[in-house]
Amino acid sequence: MTTTTFVANTFDLVGFASIANFFKNLGVEIERRRNIKFTIKQLSALSTRELNDIGLSRGEIWDIAHSSYPKVKAAANSNLEGWV
Repeated sequence: MTTTTFVANTFDLVGFASIANFFKNLGVEIERRRNIKFTIKQLSALSTRELNDIGLSRGEIWDIAHSSYPKVKAAANSNLEGWV
């Protein structure tokens, strides 16, 4: 039983948890970018008249798409809490 605990703690010390967290965040970022690209594509397909009807101009498409899907901030390192 103590061996299992030791191995689990060793994996955390080696950094496997941070590697797994990196790939989880990577998946979230890829999905975010996919949504932004889809939004830009859909809005760009509209005519200028249709964009005017919904109160947008072509110059605002990029900004609207990026503000609709904000970046998720990474969790702060708890070891640095209060120092940084």
